[in-house]
Amino acid sequence: MSKIAVVFHSVCGNTYLMAKAYADYLKEQGEDVALFRVKDDTFEETSLRFESSRVYREEILKLPVVGSGKDLTDYDALFLGSPTYYGCVSAQMKAFMDSFCDIWVDALMSGKYFGCFATSGDLYGGSELCMQVMNAFAQHMGMINLSVPCNIGGAPQPAYGITWATGPMSDQRMTEDTVTAIRRYLDHVLPFIHSKA
Repeated sequence: MSKIAVVFHSVCGNTYLMAKAYADYLKEQGEDVALFRVKDDTFEETSLRFESSRVYREEILKLPVVGSGKDLTDYDALFLGSPTYYGCVSAQMKAFMDSFCDIWVDALMSGKYFGCFATSGDLYGGSELCMQVMNAFAQHMGMINLSVPCNIGGAPQPAYGITWATGPMSDQRMTEDTVTAIRRYLDHVLPFIHSKA
């Protein structure tokens, strides 16, 4: 059994729903999985501003916050999820990624597996760029990127990770096609993760 962390930032609940789909399916497969949110000092306030964000606000607040990269060195694999802000990760996700600087010199994440996912308003909202940022981060940590193969089925996905368009009001919830893509992607990558455990 592998030890896997799924870490996300979400305001409107969409990236949370993706993270939950990852964690739920990994649990179904018998994996030792932990679901964390990153620190967001503004979440309690900003999550009340939007209709869509109020729906999952309490569920998100109940999840544990991961402090820094140091807290993840015992995991075999890491999946990061972020909303797309101007073609990049959110400030909160970037701060979390920057927290790995304390373990970067000693290469404590080297050889561990990495995958990512992102949400954006539409398919042209920069989610591929956002995931490229996360993949570049993982490469700097010495992690092994788990790219998405072109034949997984479900909603078509880029090689960088799984993405989902949430609509201009962030209220288009995840489709079954995206859930299928997540599950088939995880089926594809779990044998690699098991080889590390």
